Amino acid sequence: MIRDWRRSFVVLGALLMATTTLLGLGAGPAGAATKATNKAPIKIGVVCSCTGPLASSIDVGPPALQAWADATNAKGGINGHKVQIIVKDDAFNSGTSLSEAEQLINQDGVVALVDSSDVDAAWGTYAAQHNVPVVGGGSSSQLFLTNKDFFAVGQTLDDYFINFIDAAKKVGAKNMGEFYCAEAATCQEGVAPLKATAAKVGEKIGYVTEISASAPNYTAECLAAKQAGVKALTVADAVSVVLSVAADCTQQGYTPWEIALDGAVSLSFEKAPGINNHFIGSEPDAPFFANNTPAAKAMNATIKKYAKSSYDSPNYNEQATQMYLTGLLFADAAKAGKLGVGGAPTTAELYKGLYALKGDTLGGLAPPLTFSKSHPSTVDCWYWISVKNGKFVTPYGTKSVCVKPPLAA
Repeated sequence: MIRDWRRSFVVLGALLMATTTLLGLGAGPAGAATKATNKAPIKIGVVCSCTGPLASSIDVGPPALQAWADATNAKGGINGHKVQIIVKDDAFNSGTSLSEAEQLINQDGVVALVDSSDVDAAWGTYAAQHNVPVVGGGSSSQLFLTNKDFFAVGQTLDDYFINFIDAAKKVGAKNMGEFYCAEAATCQEGVAPLKATAAKVGEKIGYVTEISASAPNYTAECLAAKQAGVKALTVADAVSVVLSVAADCTQQGYTPWEIALDGAVSLSFEKAPGINNHFIGSEPDAPFFANNTPAAKAMNATIKKYAKSSYDSPNYNEQATQMYLTGLLFADAAKAGKLGVGGAPTTAELYKGLYALKGDTLGGLAPPLTFSKSHPSTVDCWYWISVKNGKFVTPYGTKSVCVKPPLAA
């Protein structure tokens, strides 16, 4: 009888607690947690060329954004809403990319898109027409220069060309060359501005050629660049191609300074032939290997905890940093615009928050970010990096360098 009475008391107590929670009368954290989970999630859509010829530079990115979301949700989300990341792989196909952007906007109801696609021209205008901002992702797309609804998290393409030339000057190379990817329009579109910028500042471009990611080797191109007297070589391609070019050139006894930036750089550079002590480059945000500030340490710890396979990948690179910082930029804009505070999150609130940001450095991990309602907002800053004795270093300090592109003057 005593055991039966105790069992009845426990059951009655449990029912009373459950009823109190359902009525929203629970005290302290339990009531707050219930309130938060009743709110609609904040949905962010990622369009990614995670498979395809340039995937080795891209596929480590989305897991880093998901790591940011996981860490954010563990702390209660944003303004009481959980964050949901929806990733679509367009496989480097324009038709697929547009279809996925349409689905994310019309069916999934995302409040922002994130650009990790090499065929984003297929849907950039569509996103703007539907008042959906494109927040962060990789910042090298031409659309960050032409579409005011694209909000870059780091250095934009207009600044790449003077960046390449300044890198060559840093190592005393007076004759540059470029191998550019055949697969993406962005690579081809960069040739004319590079030549024009070089002409304006008095740098020689001795050899330029198109290369394919599927080529069996790059021996012929290496020999041609060597014959042209090229002392600093820019390879505008996926990180796997940059590594192959360096190895093939080394086999021919040709070891020019390699210049690369953003997703064309990866952790594997530290052990790669032809790159150690022969590489100077830059990153659009604080370098992915940096761990010298509380914000950098928090970023690395978060990605390592929630996206360890990406963190441990030999292709780990700046795309992971930029995607994590995309989360920080989104969070700052959401706070400034009071996203979802009065109900369901809206794109109007997010736009308001983005325009409210003035010189936001995301805790010191990005150049100063300010966005305009009237025109595209370029970011003309970078961070120097190199590989010395098998380790990544920051040879000219850890602060961003800002240079106005000569062609924009």
